[in-house]
Amino acid sequence: MLKDVTLDRVIGENVLRKFDEDREAHIPSGKLSASILGNPLQWQVLKVIGVPTDFDEYVKRKLQRGKDVEDWIMKQLPGLVEGQKEIEYRGVVGYVDAVVDMKDYDFKCGVIPHEIKSVSNAKYLRIVGKGGKPGQGADHSHCLQVALYALAMGSEYGAIDYIATDDYRIETYIIKAADFKAEIDGIINKFDEAISSGYVPEFVEKEVWQSNQKYNSYYEFSCYYLCY
Repeated sequence: MLKDVTLDRVIGENVLRKFDEDREAHIPSGKLSASILGNPLQWQVLKVIGVPTDFDEYVKRKLQRGKDVEDWIMKQLPGLVEGQKEIEYRGVVGYVDAVVDMKDYDFKCGVIPHEIKSVSNAKYLRIVGKGGKPGQGADHSHCLQVALYALAMGSEYGAIDYIATDDYRIETYIIKAADFKAEIDGIINKFDEAISSGYVPEFVEKEVWQSNQKYNSYYEFSCYYLCY
């Protein structure tokens, strides 16, 4: 049996080139992003002041797969009103994946923002549960993200659509923005104070996994206060 790696090499090169081109073309807003509300305050500040991060090839390929899946579901969404809507709430910016009219859904809650998350089958089962056992439910950081979208749009609810990338199973969670408003406002207040101080704050995890060096893009800053 012979093995040829040409196709894998070419696709890998294309994915990496596209990732780098997209990053090069991206113009940072200089503002806190809804997608990182669940991150430690230190990471939020470092990202906003422009400290770069990098991803290995595996992560870049995985991000491309997620984008492909999300592009697919956008074509399937019933009641789609608008896609990629830019929003802002108290200086925090974000892009809503989809604005959807829920009149034909089981939960009829008007026109609300949807955040689409593609996940592995293993992650999907941790979220929704298996064997009759309940899962962990939607990630807290994702709830914060979509709740901010809802607050920015004046919607009472927001939705998170989890897609299992292996077989396209989908579970949608509806969250109430008011349940997260106080926490979101507190995060924004702390971020604004940190930016005003001119110091990068000490690293303090919000979730256990964030202390793992493998998942910390700013590990070299973890033990220090910095002035910028």
